[in-house]
Amino acid sequence: MIISFVDEYKIDSLKFEETGAFDPILGVDTRLFIDPSLIRDTKIPEFKNAYSKIQNFFEKVIRLLKQAQETSKSDLFWKKALSIFKTNEIKGFSIGYSSSNQGSGIGEKKKQQILENIKAIIEAGNEDPAIFELVGAFEDGVGPDLISDMTTNILIDELIAYTQRVCAEFKIELKELRFSKYYKQANLPENPYTKEPIILIPKEFLRDLPVANEFADLNWIKSHNEELRVFFNDLLGNAYKSVTTQEKKQHVKNVFIQYPDLLKELLEAYSNSRPSYYDFNEDKTGEVIWYRTAQDVLAKQPLELTLKKNPTLDDVYTVVKKICMHFKELIENNGLSKLLYDDKDKRKHESAAQLLFFGIASAYCYANNLDLSPEADAGRGPVDFKISVGASTKVLVEVKLTSNNQLAHGYEKQLPIYQKAEKSQKGIYLVLYNEGITKGRWESFNSLVKDTGLKNLDVIIVNAIPKASASVADE
Repeated sequence: MIISFVDEYKIDSLKFEETGAFDPILGVDTRLFIDPSLIRDTKIPEFKNAYSKIQNFFEKVIRLLKQAQETSKSDLFWKKALSIFKTNEIKGFSIGYSSSNQGSGIGEKKKQQILENIKAIIEAGNEDPAIFELVGAFEDGVGPDLISDMTTNILIDELIAYTQRVCAEFKIELKELRFSKYYKQANLPENPYTKEPIILIPKEFLRDLPVANEFADLNWIKSHNEELRVFFNDLLGNAYKSVTTQEKKQHVKNVFIQYPDLLKELLEAYSNSRPSYYDFNEDKTGEVIWYRTAQDVLAKQPLELTLKKNPTLDDVYTVVKKICMHFKELIENNGLSKLLYDDKDKRKHESAAQLLFFGIASAYCYANNLDLSPEADAGRGPVDFKISVGASTKVLVEVKLTSNNQLAHGYEKQLPIYQKAEKSQKGIYLVLYNEGITKGRWESFNSLVKDTGLKNLDVIIVNAIPKASASVADE
């Protein structure tokens, strides 16, 4: 079940907006993150001393790392640093890149590696606790999720208190629920579909990418140090674009250790930055608009769908294709194509289209009380339409933009699957034409589709180029 917190608890959306809290979509992780730099100057009462608390925590870890003589659990200081450095993901936030909102975090091996690298940076002469906020810049396999997870672990009491205050305003019932095996239960609102807790986050703490990434990268380093600019230009030359993320992070880590003064300069610039939180009105990556759009479409343009009690694969396919064709109509003739572009008419990422389709498909299936549940990896990627009970047959829909260089490859990758599963699986390759493709590549893709001729894999082309308004068209 895909529904927002506000809709589930029947809260007035305008009044909820006044609280400043993010309205999470239950069942889908929104790809936004808590950025600690956004907490520095907050006026929210529960978080008045929150940034100081973050700094004090990391200062404690740094003191332990300095005292540790070796990086093994036989060293008491090292062992203590490992134990208090909590990075487990806490259930209930519905944000981040993970494929579910169950909460997992990183493993012990990665945590050990992070602390080893930070210890090396400390020993090179830097003890600023903000180093931890830069960890995604120099640690391979670490992204914004970890920064967010570290912050929620430190501020969990404040986040719970904030959730309780917002819920009290709307008289929402709270239950004693467990949000992590590492903490005691707390009184929180419940997700009625999973029985998991819901923890609210102020919108002003959320970004799509950490501010630290704007500072701790090779381009910033090169622009602030002539010696390193020459070094990296000689080392990488024209191959900079082909350097892997892992290699870039290794270079950044080496710079942090070998040039402590430059790191101090970087940390000072980072600390003086005054970043802005994610613009939910512009929604440049399409992270939130898809849900409300799906609800509006459902109300204004209902679609009647029926599915018999024991449906065959063909029965399910008929319903799914009807949803796809209705989606095509909404994009081409009802203005939804504009949601696939930002306010500067720049194409949004493919995930914006995937979320929009997922939201609309889910809304129609639920409204018609179908024994059919669209499932996707956090609302993105291929959407499986599975019968809730009974047969193991399924219909899969994959949404692709023509601006995606993997358009043809994605189709070819699906072919062996459908060739082997002709009787148990059908699919639709839903292609949204938004240009961004050469004439040759487009013709090549169409020839590929024509030549394969699979009966259980259809291609539906949707014109996703926004039409000019009537007044413009008449000029």
